[in-house]
Amino acid sequence: MKPTKLLVVAILLVAAASIFREYHSIVVVLMVVGMLVVLLDALTLQKRGNLVVERRVPNTLAFGQSTKVRLYIQHDLNQRLRVAINDRCPLELSPNGLPLTSEIELESTHLVEYTINPTLRGDFKFTFVDLAVDSMFGFWQRIVHVECNDEVRVYPDFSQITKYLQLLLVHQTNQMGIKKQVRRGEGLEFLQLREYRQADPLNRIDWKATSKRRNLISREFQEERSQQLLFLVDTGRRMHSHDGEVSLFDRTLDAMTLLSYIALSQGDRVSILCFGQENRWIPSQTGLSAVGSLLRHTYDLQTGTVASDYVAAAEELLVRQRKRALVVLITSLRDDDKDLPSALRLLAVRHSVLLASLRENTPNETLKTRVQNIDQALAVLGAAKYLEERTKALNDCRRACHLVVDSLPSELYARLVNAYWYMKRAGIT
Repeated sequence: MKPTKLLVVAILLVAAASIFREYHSIVVVLMVVGMLVVLLDALTLQKRGNLVVERRVPNTLAFGQSTKVRLYIQHDLNQRLRVAINDRCPLELSPNGLPLTSEIELESTHLVEYTINPTLRGDFKFTFVDLAVDSMFGFWQRIVHVECNDEVRVYPDFSQITKYLQLLLVHQTNQMGIKKQVRRGEGLEFLQLREYRQADPLNRIDWKATSKRRNLISREFQEERSQQLLFLVDTGRRMHSHDGEVSLFDRTLDAMTLLSYIALSQGDRVSILCFGQENRWIPSQTGLSAVGSLLRHTYDLQTGTVASDYVAAAEELLVRQRKRALVVLITSLRDDDKDLPSALRLLAVRHSVLLASLRENTPNETLKTRVQNIDQALAVLGAAKYLEERTKALNDCRRACHLVVDSLPSELYARLVNAYWYMKRAGIT
């Protein structure tokens, strides 16, 4: 229990009044009465019953998505309570609206709400709810710590899957920047033999069947299913940078989650190999239910300051994945990444390789700076040199693998899905 500002002010007023001797007797009477009122107020606060708090928050949260937290506060007294409420919410969840002040009606359950917006993935714990209960006359305040334990997990932003499904129903996925590619090439799975049609290409004619039936017979194909999609994900220092308030790695996980869902819905298998700060192998998963499993295996991944070894990661992948697969290597290419083309060539011997590089926008913004002093001139010159060297490294990578996607972080999910459709329809997988 502690005094409130009201009690402090009252004491100061009485002390100021005591200076005037002609009012000495009146001041004494006021002091005695005031002390009795203050003591009575303290006694009533001690009898202010039990407080029960129940917190309701989803146990799974999405990174960057606002969620409401509800607190139900109950007391058993037949009088109104004035309470200040502060929930001990982890700071990584970015609580908004705390502390709260509310009045609880007599013998009732009161609901208060605030919002959280997770800025970090992983496991987090809520512990106590702190309540500051005012006394009847407001001279005292009792602090109550109510134990209320809850655990939550923050996953990558899976809302893109929901958005994709909604747009897919109305054939409007182009609103997300995702385009369906026209089917072409020979990389399709054989379905059946049928009679030749005028529009069929000559290389689809099955000459052996034609000679037996003495009639032109064509091979009909369907999109290949049960292919292997393998993500090779950099968790090192290159992915530790931020695109605004969101890290490059979080953008990567969002894009990887959406592409995994699409690939699994196509009947493909998905596996993940992480290298750099955290090394983790997630074996092949099949079926749409595997999306949840992939999220549970990746939600707590974090980047760090370790320099990733591309060649070592490629060698490990070749040991773990011996059959041909579509390998999607996701990193943030820099101007000094000289060993990346070697790793891509090593992978391309056995696999189809797609490099997805996240391009930071800061150097381009620096080039737009209006030069007014020597420091700005040096910054612009450095940015131009960096972009030139990075372009050379990117061209080396294009010659070493099947396809390169160089994307702004915010556009990665759409660019990556489009590249997947292109390679799948073109038969490069």
